[in-house]
Amino acid sequence: MAITRIIVAPVGVAFGLLCLVAGPAPADDLTPLRVDLVRALPQQDLERLFEAPLLVFRGVPPRAPLIYRERVNGVVLIASTKTVGTGVLVSGQGDIVTNEHIVREAHKARGDEWVAVWFKPINGARPVKENFLLARVIRANQRCDLAHIRLAQLAPQTATVIPLGNVIPDVGQEVFTIGHPKTYLWSFTHGIVSQIRPNYQWKYEDGIPRSATAIQTQAPINSGHSGGPLLNEEGAVVGIVVGSAPEAEGVYFAVAVQHVRELLAAVKLVP
Repeated sequence: MAITRIIVAPVGVAFGLLCLVAGPAPADDLTPLRVDLVRALPQQDLERLFEAPLLVFRGVPPRAPLIYRERVNGVVLIASTKTVGTGVLVSGQGDIVTNEHIVREAHKARGDEWVAVWFKPINGARPVKENFLLARVIRANQRCDLAHIRLAQLAPQTATVIPLGNVIPDVGQEVFTIGHPKTYLWSFTHGIVSQIRPNYQWKYEDGIPRSATAIQTQAPINSGHSGGPLLNEEGAVVGIVVGSAPEAEGVYFAVAVQHVRELLAAVKLVP
């Protein structure tokens, strides 16, 4: 299959490793780490995100607003030292799935790699840049561009776990995404599955070969959507968004859920 380049946010060169975490650390112990991470985060990118107006979606299928309301609190904003993207909460223990390229430039401290995570505030409020939660990088699959991170602090009570789907959607089936395109946080889009691409191969600007079963969709995806969930009509995760094909307008891709299950099976989160 021909190699296709996909447009995504800039990436780094590190690789996440398996690291088991016992549970949330005491908040007082994490204060120095938070201070160091704040200094390392991409401040200009974050300033644009937290000052921009929220996007209101219109003209979507009848079930779409329900899917958005039920799932939006399980979609998070993630920032490493150089990249900002999206992630999805998949367990009550604080496990989150995102793209490997988003966490590759994670902040290194205490023998681990760390990123900042924001959940959607209540009542449509804008998130506060300083009110992030710390998360450790647990494992990454560079070839499939997937990463597993885990919160080191308790998720807010409003957080929603989004279930993983059991099968890949059929061509023609409606799918939905929630992410952070450019400065529009927690934006919702929808489309249909255009094709399923087994053993799809692609490269980013870093030149690293990638390969996975990919779901091709017409659901619009932009920079900042990367790492977010592709949801089916039941609101289950059927893929993780990776990007768009620059040579074909309206062609977008997500890594199929089977690879997510393989990633999480390494730490026995899924059967």
